[in-house]
Order: sequence, then C-alpha cells, then structure tokens
Amino acid sequence: MTDAVDTLVRGTLVNVHTGTLEDGAVAVDDGEIVALAERPAERTLDAGYVAPGLVDAHMHVESSMVTLPEYGDAVLPRGVTSVVHDPHEIANVLGAAGVRAVVADAANTPLKARFTVPSSVPASSLQDAGATIDADAVASLLDLDSVVALGEVMDVPGLLAGDDEVHAKIAAARERGLPVDGHMPGVEGAALHEAARYLDTDHESITLAEARARASLGVRVYLREGSSSKNLADLLPLVDDIDTRRLSLCTDDREVVDVVDHGGVDFAVRKAIDEGADPVEVVQMATLNTAESYDLPFGRLEPGAPADLVLLDDLASWTVADVMVDGELNPTADERPDSTNLATDTVQFDPVSGADLAVEAPADAGETARVRVIDAVGGLQTDPMETAVPVDADALVPPVDDDVCSLAVIERHGGNGGIGRGFVHGLGLHRGAIGSTVAHDAHNCVVAGADHDAMARVANHLREVGGGIAAFDPAAGTMASLPLPVAGLMSDEPIETVYEGYERVESLAADLGLVEAGLMELSFLALEVIPTYRLTNRGLVDVAAGEHVDVVRS
Repeated sequence: MTDAVDTLVRGTLVNVHTGTLEDGAVAVDDGEIVALAERPAERTLDAGYVAPGLVDAHMHVESSMVTLPEYGDAVLPRGVTSVVHDPHEIANVLGAAGVRAVVADAANTPLKARFTVPSSVPASSLQDAGATIDADAVASLLDLDSVVALGEVMDVPGLLAGDDEVHAKIAAARERGLPVDGHMPGVEGAALHEAARYLDTDHESITLAEARARASLGVRVYLREGSSSKNLADLLPLVDDIDTRRLSLCTDDREVVDVVDHGGVDFAVRKAIDEGADPVEVVQMATLNTAESYDLPFGRLEPGAPADLVLLDDLASWTVADVMVDGELNPTADERPDSTNLATDTVQFDPVSGADLAVEAPADAGETARVRVIDAVGGLQTDPMETAVPVDADALVPPVDDDVCSLAVIERHGGNGGIGRGFVHGLGLHRGAIGSTVAHDAHNCVVAGADHDAMARVANHLREVGGGIAAFDPAAGTMASLPLPVAGLMSDEPIETVYEGYERVESLAADLGLVEAGLMELSFLALEVIPTYRLTNRGLVDVAAGEHVDVVRS
C-alpha cells in the first residue's frame, strides 16, 4: 500500500507540458510533486483549476519602490511564486555589494527570487552613476547560487564594436553555462543578426515586426506589460504566428500603485487572456517557457518538481483561491529583519538654487533662442524636437503654455556634482515642479518644472530626506513627498505605506498638470541608452549618435 502523502490537490490541471486541461490530482509530499495521480493523503484540497506558480521573466523590484520581501507579500497571493530579478538599479547606486545585499534579502520572503547579474553598470560613459561593476566583479557575482543569467546587456554599441569588457562579461556567463539577457530597442538589420549571436532574450520589442524579427533569429521574446511600457496588446498577435513556447511574459518595471491594485505578472496573464489568447498558452508563457529560459526546476506540474502551485477558482479570470510554495499553503516569512542591509545614505549633493538649474542664454541671444527639446511621447520612448524659448536676463525660460518645461539632472552620488540642464515637452506641467532620485539607470536626481525656483525646492527637499519622489506647488506652498531612503530608490516601510505616499505625490503632481504615469515617465528621461534624446548630469544626449549635443542650437 502506498504511504500517505502530505497533500493531495484535486482539480482541472493546467498541463503546461502538453498545453491541455485535464481533470486530475497533484500529490505533494515533503515540498515536492511526487505524482499527478490520486494518492492517500493527510490533507485533501479541492480547486477549480491547478496551475504552476507564475514566474516573471524579467523585472526590477526597485521600480515598485519597496524591498523584495514587501514585493513578495504583494504578489504571492496573486499566484506569482517566482521572479527573475535584475537588480540593475541597486547596482548603479551601490555596486556589487548592493547586489549581494539584495540577494541576501531574498531569504526573507517565500517568493522565489532568482537573479541576473547586472552587466551594464554604468549603462554608458555619458552619465555618472554611483558605482561600476567590471568584468571581474560580474564573474564573481555569477557564481552566487541564486544567479541564473547575465543581466540585460544594454551596451549594444559596445557589443557590436567588440568591446573587450562587454565580451568578457558574456564569456564569463557562457563559461558557467548561463544564458545572456538582451536589451535591443531599435536594433535591426545586420546589427540585430550580430547581436543575436550573443544575446538569448529580449524584452524591448514595442512593435510586432520587431518581436517577429527577434524570434526568427532564435531570440526568446518577452512580452512586456509594465507601468510605463505596455507592449502586450501590440505584441500578442505573435502567438498566432510562431510557436508560443519561445515567448514569455514579463513586467520589467511596475510601480507600487499598479502592484497593489493590479498585481505583477499575473496582471499580464489576465490581460493576455482578456485579449483573446488561449489561457493555457498564456500560463505556459508565464511558467514553463520562462523556467526553460533559465533552467529553473519549477514553473511546471511534473513529478520531481517543487510543489509551487496556484489553486484557482477560475482560470480565465485568474481568480486565485490559494497558493502553495514548496508544499506550504499560503506561506509567509517566519521572521523579517527590522531593517535592510542596503545603504540609506546615498543622496549626496550640495544644495542648489533656481539659477543652478537654468540653461544659460547664449551671449548673442535676442528675445528667444532655439533649443533642442526631449519630446516625451509616452512609455520609455522620446522623440527629438526643437522650439524657441524666451530669454530672461541670462537664462532661458520654459514656454509652459506650449507644454515645455525645464529639466535638470543633478549628480547625487557624492561625485563630481555635475548638473545637466535642458527642456522636455509633453509632461503637462503648468506650474510647480516634480522630482525623483529614481532616474534610470544612473539614478541621479532628476527634476522638471515650470519654474527653476520650484525645481530647486524639490531637489533640495529630496536631498534632505535621503531620496525619493516629490512634487511642489508654489501657489499653495505645498510639498508632497515619498521618502525612499534605501539607496534613494526604495522604502523600508510596508507596501501599503509606500502606496499611500506615492498617491499623495501623484495627486499633487496631477494638480500641477502632470500627465498620467508622468512620474514613471520622468524616471526614464535620463536613460541614455534608449532613443532619442535624453538628459544626463553631463548634458543632453543624442542616443543614436552616442554623444552629447548642445541644448541651444547654434
């Protein structure tokens, strides 16, 4: 007679191996699936459907503005049992020590965090970050037990040019049998073919043609549904064109309000099903496909796999009743340290004045000067534009009525203290200012505003609170802020507290005219590796040319 197992879960099994639904049972013993069949059991659970726990194929926990354990508390009850976390943001502030601290923090949550080693710290030489992770440091981090890949290679120009440092990092991953994540926005033609020789995945496709081109070269394509980049609906027709087993779902960057209100990669699952995709194929894309990308033992229902299960009342709506991780039902962390090991003193720059943040007028300027402007068009993308701005004394003044405001990026890592100054169109601000020390990827202090004095008020406030996001309304004298003292990126408070703080800032920013998702958009205006114009602490960058350009046209 067969000994009784710990738990038997009955229901309609979502078999991601065969792509089918079948009535059956999952026998679980000592944290492991031992059979997909009836067994005597000490405990029997009934569910409408039984699916593997979801795996987010690529994400940055830092974008949620909470620590990894808090993120786990938010998404585990939604059926997300694992994430592939690229701590690229922490790495740009705290270097290899920060990566190790995040990995250690994973012990404080039942969420199974697996890590990719940040490969591009800093992202380029066009901006000053807080740290550098060279090829030797990458090789050392790749040996950590929970590391599953080399993180997204953002320096595609260096890759294509044969940069020794870039290729040494890739070689270190290959020597260990690990995959290499890609980052190829706008890469096409011969350059795409060359990049595909080295990169195994890509999550940056925004058009169906881009995604299809990558898939045709053997690159695993991740369909992204984040807070800023919402590409899933546009890319989903790909499931009718190619074998979906080469596709995965990811979130990349997801802000705290979206996490609390809508979840993590489970939101992408629901959206894909709502858009008409086959539910079983969708679950495959959020489980087995990703598990096979990184040689993970979970993300499947099979004997010998960890018992990471989602018990669903309904599959089509992804309505979760219970979640099991390693055989434990609805697990929570036994104990959690009162504080994180991550640094909380990373925002270091001298106080600034409004004049410090203004673009200086050229000596021969008349009443106006013609300038290059970052056109924020939504999501991660920007377009180049030019406009005429008024001259007032020695400074250029933003023409707020034309939806153009001033933008500044202040080096905040205690380095050279450099300030980049420019203009941005499309944020909607008509008074006041907003700012953040979350500014991908170097995470300097970025501020945008209708007037320079308001911008200085925001920047100096963020300096005083150790980083975060803030909005200031000069008409009412009101400052709303969410302190993010952990590396200037995250809070060590509960996620509900962070949610409330974010909403306060978002509400005041909306009163100032900021467009929806504008705070997230602000955080990407300094990301000098995605076209077209970006502003860094060293000045305006023409991303396609890979160089700084003058804000004022000659």
